[in-house]
Amino acid sequence: MDFDQFKLQVVDEMRERFPDLDIGIQAVSKLQGESYTGLAVSPAGSNVAATMNLDYVYKRVEDGMPMETALHNIEKQVAEIAGSMPQFDTRALMDYDQMKEKLTLQMIPIAGNEERLSEIPHRVVEDMALVYRFEMESNEQGSASILVTNSMLQTYDITADQLHSDALEAAVQNHPATLRNMNEVLRDMMGDAAGMFLPDEPSPIWVATVEGGQNGACIIQYPDFLEQAAETLGGDFYVLPSSIHEVLFIADDGSMELSHLEEMVRSINEAEVAPADRLSDNVFHYDSEEHIFENARTFEAREAARVEAMLADEPAGFMEADTITMLLVEPNEHPKVIEAKTGLEDLQQLVGGFIEVVYPFEDPVGLIVNEEGKVNGLPLNRALRDENNEVYDVIAGSFLVTGLTEDSFGSLTPEQVGKFEELFHQPEAFVKMGRSIMAIPIPDEALQSREAVKAAEEIGGKPKHKRPEHDGH
Repeated sequence: MDFDQFKLQVVDEMRERFPDLDIGIQAVSKLQGESYTGLAVSPAGSNVAATMNLDYVYKRVEDGMPMETALHNIEKQVAEIAGSMPQFDTRALMDYDQMKEKLTLQMIPIAGNEERLSEIPHRVVEDMALVYRFEMESNEQGSASILVTNSMLQTYDITADQLHSDALEAAVQNHPATLRNMNEVLRDMMGDAAGMFLPDEPSPIWVATVEGGQNGACIIQYPDFLEQAAETLGGDFYVLPSSIHEVLFIADDGSMELSHLEEMVRSINEAEVAPADRLSDNVFHYDSEEHIFENARTFEAREAARVEAMLADEPAGFMEADTITMLLVEPNEHPKVIEAKTGLEDLQQLVGGFIEVVYPFEDPVGLIVNEEGKVNGLPLNRALRDENNEVYDVIAGSFLVTGLTEDSFGSLTPEQVGKFEELFHQPEAFVKMGRSIMAIPIPDEALQSREAVKAAEEIGGKPKHKRPEHDGH
């Protein structure tokens, strides 16, 4: 039996078993590339139909399911569809003033939906698209909605901009935003057992969605939501597309490598997220100062270009031959006051690679660090601490402390030299304690011992130490 014969037999059987229903075949074009041939079921005389996927049933018949069993299963599903079909006045669909209150948003991937997107109003958001739906019914089991198409806009005689504005207003009203720490979410899921497994401190991961959780990834387009999230997370943050129903936020505080986040998104999509719910394999970033949502790789490139422009001869405002007073802080060494050239190559040579500038202090100073220090396994050097003196990052490799002018680097003042020489005076060693890192000052005696060993090696000698005795075995 081929598929056409299968469809005819199904329709004939279901019409005989359900004489009060209109039953036929309908091609169903869905987002996420899951279009199928459906059995359309509707009350007699109604132009509203529900469909069930016949492609799936036919495959099971091909795999050996008896036709009578397949028809019995289809009959059960038709009965369930007929009993649970949402009831609404289809004439209301023609009245936009009534329908706009039912508007809601959905974020979907562009890849796999290109053909369908050509038929519907949407807004491109990086490699995703924001589309619009009329939510006809919603409950704990799910929702029934109608995708807004270009032809519907023509019928309503409205623009895509008006649709977008009305949809944002309705979505914010009907599905308010939620931002919760991952540990709070897990506690709700685990109940009393949560105390046995979850730490008291907040997780670095925050879950952003809408009340109800359906199609919550659209939250990134809610007005002012990303700005409010930046206040909660303390500044810039990464956005990980968990699914079309939610996104995850992680503070961009230097503790996470972008490549690690990208791998995490790809592996979770592959192993945990149903194809119909996948949103993107990319990681995104929110710049809280510029108020820009973008691909995280785009953000990194933009930051690198900004630093390059600041360091370039023009328009940076200083000549490559100029020198300024800086502190050079090397691993296992006390800081040194140096007079160094400000050319890009000179600064790169001092830190041993491509440079990145960070601004962790309120003072007008910057730290010029090796941006690939951790990736390349350079020795850990000094810790950066927050207002509670807790370590939140560790600099790998040599770095420079420099003053700042309005548009470039400048010499440290004598007061700044004294302050930051004292701050970074003692070299540090690091021990990982669970999720935390402990910075331990290295005593001067240990430093002197290392210097003695180093000096001996440089003149061709060997450090004096007692050789272990062996018993010949």
